Amino acid sequence: MKKELMKDNFYEAVNGEWLEKAVIPGDQPQISAFLELHLEIEELLMDLASKWSKDQTGLNNHLLKFVKLHEMTKDFETRDKLGSTPLEPVIKRIENLKSLKDLEKNAQEFMLDGIDIPFGYHVMQDFMNSNNQVLYFGATDLFLPDTSYYHNPETKEQLIGLFKMTTMQVLQLYGLDPEKVNELLEKALAFDELLVPVTKSSVEKADYVSMYNLISKAELIGKTKTFNLSKLANNLVGTEVETLIVTNPAFIDKFEEIINEENFELIKSWMIVSNILGFASLLSEPLRVASGAFMRALSGTAEPQAQEKFAFYQAYNRLSQAIGLYYGETYFGPKAKKDVEEMVYEVINVYKERLHNNTWLDDATKEKAIVKLNKISVHIGYPEELPPTYNLYEVGSYAEGSNLVLESIKWSRLNVEENFSKYNKEPNRNLWAMPASMVNAYYMPTNNQIVFPAAILQKPYYSIDQSRSANYGGIGAVIAHEISHAFDNNGAKFDEFGSLNNWWTEKDLATFKEKSKAMIDLFDGVETGNGPCNGELTVSENIADSGGIRSALEASKKEKDHNYEEFFINWARVWRMKASPQFLQLLLTVDVHGPAVLRANMQLSNLPEFQDFYKLTPEDKMYLAKDKMVEIW
Repeated sequence: MKKELMKDNFYEAVNGEWLEKAVIPGDQPQISAFLELHLEIEELLMDLASKWSKDQTGLNNHLLKFVKLHEMTKDFETRDKLGSTPLEPVIKRIENLKSLKDLEKNAQEFMLDGIDIPFGYHVMQDFMNSNNQVLYFGATDLFLPDTSYYHNPETKEQLIGLFKMTTMQVLQLYGLDPEKVNELLEKALAFDELLVPVTKSSVEKADYVSMYNLISKAELIGKTKTFNLSKLANNLVGTEVETLIVTNPAFIDKFEEIINEENFELIKSWMIVSNILGFASLLSEPLRVASGAFMRALSGTAEPQAQEKFAFYQAYNRLSQAIGLYYGETYFGPKAKKDVEEMVYEVINVYKERLHNNTWLDDATKEKAIVKLNKISVHIGYPEELPPTYNLYEVGSYAEGSNLVLESIKWSRLNVEENFSKYNKEPNRNLWAMPASMVNAYYMPTNNQIVFPAAILQKPYYSIDQSRSANYGGIGAVIAHEISHAFDNNGAKFDEFGSLNNWWTEKDLATFKEKSKAMIDLFDGVETGNGPCNGELTVSENIADSGGIRSALEASKKEKDHNYEEFFINWARVWRMKASPQFLQLLLTVDVHGPAVLRANMQLSNLPEFQDFYKLTPEDKMYLAKDKMVEIW
């Protein structure tokens, strides 16, 4: 602890020694409390994978599939011998397209096989009726991570130049001659440029309710005469689609100007470039390394992942829920599960009290908010069931004539067909969006559900050996953070069943919007050392952080041995992060979470208890006048 800094930079006071000594791994753009825990679990899982490859005794069918797939992913000798040949049939399919009509005829098969086309469909829960699943339509992503990079001429020139240089190397390693490479790249980038004006920025995407735009079959047909999107939708789900959801109306409005015969060669070139980049990591070692060069440069990552680690993740990422379930059942004990469950329900009770005592909500809105709170379903440790595709997937091998591209296509087809089979059916709310072995947690607004995988329920976030105050400053605040997402600027629009439904009085909604704007203003433009924070981009997470820390502190204060300092210190500790300047700048542009230093310091400054405990004055940099504080939940 650097106690002399506690009143000026609490984050630095708590984490200063760690920041000085912490080493960013060569294959990562950053190191953090999250990543340290992730790396420990990674080592454990890779050791398990190594043991399983030697002895499969007692492994269930899913883990046996993982072992077989891992044997393929780590066989770089065979991968190098095969070179780019596994991908050649895919690229040939694209090269054989002679017109936009050809693409229209082949679009369904491309989508099922996981071959990139410039737009696509996906079945998800209906925001208006969470008990049903409907069809969504969206456009592809841009080559650069955010539209803002295209609007700054200097940044655009620099990053497009970097993209061209790294992609040129991939295309040449694939086997294309330099003249062909230049032509492909120019056309692909020309198509990418057409998408920029109709692509939402990270700030716009952060308002995810704005992605819900209902369109009728007649409207769709009227706006997309150059390509029969309606027929494609019908074929994918096996029935007539009368309405669907468009995530980006600007793309549909300009569809015929972008997707037309005149632009076909641009589209085709974009598909060749995009798919070679997308599949390259499944091929030889030189292609694997080259395909990641752009993102490594953009994030300031010094070196590619080692072969052994990369191969592990190529198998793990496909069957992660099965590995996560094994991890959760083996390493997450019932004592910890019971203790964390108690903390969750304690935090929910505190939230209920805070809603009862809220001074700016009408009774009608309070009642609805408490109904929603009482309906939140809590999932801790590991899921009850795995995705159904795990049972259907049968892994091939090189000896059986398969390769990693064919395995990818097989896996894609199973998952895409499974996804489209859900159309107009009730969702399975037992399925998780992440494995139990992932250091993370989430709130799902359409399920009104919070999930805490086993992996995050460890130090510094949680430990039976830590004080209750430290645990509340760590996992308690994470728990309350996820609950707060039910009432952030996005989550507050959904009711207790997970459907879009305005349960607010007009006056309360107006007040909530004012308070949300105040949270935007509190963070907006605050300097981080790598650029200013974007308060609008980060508002939902900042609202959740604020509600999280206040509710967790309230719960901690109810404990007989409550200790303010232990709570505050662990709050600051769990956000510690050291990263490359490039990565920090990237996060400022695209990440809906606030910068780590602000998540720690600003949220503490915004607490009356923190100000009072350390007796802060206007001369202290951590000081924030109480009339400037923003309290929502």
